[in-house]
Amino acid sequence: MGKTQDSHWTSDATVPSRSGAAAQSVRGQLRPIQDRAQRIAIMGELAGGILHEFNNILTVVSGTIDILALAAVERPQLAAVVRLVDEAASRGARLTSYFQAFERGQPPRCREVDIGALVSDAERLLRPALEGQTEVRSSAATGLPAAAADPGLLLVALLSLAMAAHGAMPHGGAIALDAGDLPGGENDGGHLVIMLDATSQGSVDNFAKRIVDGLGMAEAWIEQAGAQLRIVRQASRNAAFELHLPRANLASALAER
Repeated sequence: MGKTQDSHWTSDATVPSRSGAAAQSVRGQLRPIQDRAQRIAIMGELAGGILHEFNNILTVVSGTIDILALAAVERPQLAAVVRLVDEAASRGARLTSYFQAFERGQPPRCREVDIGALVSDAERLLRPALEGQTEVRSSAATGLPAAAADPGLLLVALLSLAMAAHGAMPHGGAIALDAGDLPGGENDGGHLVIMLDATSQGSVDNFAKRIVDGLGMAEAWIEQAGAQLRIVRQASRNAAFELHLPRANLASALAER
């Protein structure tokens, strides 16, 4: 320490500059974001283990169902309960296999997909996540043929599209998921289609664009799943998207050529 000409004592210690204070302020603002990102990363790591354990539980449940089914042959009421449990276990096993393949980063695998069941699964997963904010419903045309797609990537992409639509509606709204058929012409075997129709409670500037901007990596997942994304309606309170998918029989025929 030394004495200045005006007899005021000064310290050799560095006094934080304005730029240093600003940096500290930025770090303080980023800390909660970094903390949240770390928590999400940890949950992502845990999710793989949870999926594996859940799959083991489902294996035990499925084995028990077979035993119960034999015991319920002459008891119709009990047989109906066993069927419900069997359907729930089968749905859980299907979803678990989808998410395990996605979590492990396995290469896309195109196979036959029941898009009617897929939009129903998506609705079941979205309802509790968006409860009280955005209404979700699903429907499917009867007698739909199978589509050719990677089911895990397709489900994750559809969920991401729905979450992006929800995020673009500040006051909530409604999301409809519909599975249908698009007949083709003379030289086109047609496509299957999953439509997502989002209706906001209030007007939203560039509604459709906001949804697309919120997709992030999901745009790549849609393509990897074997689908094509199209915007079919753009308005301030309503936006509709279609995922076009090839029919499984047509895709197989083209692959054999």
